[in-house]
Parts: sequence; C-alpha cells; structure tokens
Amino acid sequence: MSTISLAQKRDRYAERPGDADISLERVEEVTRQMSSQLRLNEAQFIKLREVNKIKLARLEEIQWQYQEDPQQRNAKLAELEALYEAECGRILTPSQLSLFRDEQKRDMVPTTPANSNEGGLG
Repeated sequence: MSTISLAQKRDRYAERPGDADISLERVEEVTRQMSSQLRLNEAQFIKLREVNKIKLARLEEIQWQYQEDPQQRNAKLAELEALYEAECGRILTPSQLSLFRDEQKRDMVPTTPANSNEGGLG
C-alpha cells in the first residue's frame, strides 16, 4: 500500500513546474548522516536512502504547494513526518529507532538566547 502511495506522490511531484529533481547529493548526505549516527547495515542504508529521497521530494512539494497557506503547510509537514517515522520504524531496529527519535527531539528543541534582550529590537 505504501508503494502505491509513494508512486502517486512521485507522479504528482513530476507535474510540478520547475526543477523536478531533488538533490541526490542531499539525499546521500542525509542518509550517510543517519548511517553514521545509527550504525546502519547496508540493507538499511539502501532502504533509508529511498525513503529519504521520497521524503525530501515530498517536503519540497509541500513547501511549494502550500506556500500561501502556512497552517495547511504545517499540517501536511506533520503528516509527512509521521509517515516518515513509520517507514523508519519498519527499517530500523528498536535501539536504532530510539536513537533516531532522540536525534529528532534534539533537532526540534529551539535554542533560546542566553540574554532575554538578545534578538530583540530594544
């Protein structure tokens, strides 16, 4: 079922005007980072590379398609992230998945300025 969904996403992405190719270097970079952090085996690397390729393509599509509607864009991005985590859950071992989620949380935590006046106008 997910294969059909991913194929449909690729078809829609192909209809988008502009550069339809996502950066393969970016896909490799993201996958290599994950491989380093999570100690992926070769099969996991190959599977995650494809999942990352689809995620990055869909991410660009959402950014483009919902540029005028930030609320809808954020909802679609959250949906994409949930689908991505589900796919990772099928590929990664439980310990790798735990490390992956820890990394995700760390990336999502905003850094606050040390001085409350920093970054302000006043």
